[in-house]
Amino acid sequence: MRLLVDENISWRLVAYLRPHCEAVLHVRDISLDSSPDTTIWRYARQHGYDVLTKDEDFLRLVLAEGFPPRVVAVQNAQVPVAKLAGYLLERLPQLREFLGAQTEFGMLLLRLG
Repeated sequence: MRLLVDENISWRLVAYLRPHCEAVLHVRDISLDSSPDTTIWRYARQHGYDVLTKDEDFLRLVLAEGFPPRVVAVQNAQVPVAKLAGYLLERLPQLREFLGAQTEFGMLLLRLG
């Protein structure tokens, strides 16, 4: 899994995900914080990342532009970072399947709580 974490998710989540991902970056690591979603989308596409976000605008981009990048959107994720990390780590098999070799689907919507 190669994930680019959107700015609406804490940069601290990267440390939790790093042991389980081939690569994981937060947009602030590459100076894309406060950038338009389309800029983040293009970076992810050009560099082989999929996007982890709370922002439904990325779902619209998948519908309008296709994929890659694929998008994992987490709803109801206004929780402490450790709780969000635990939620995502419990779903690692599902995330790996979605972000692996499958090419049929471009978005995965997860609902916390």
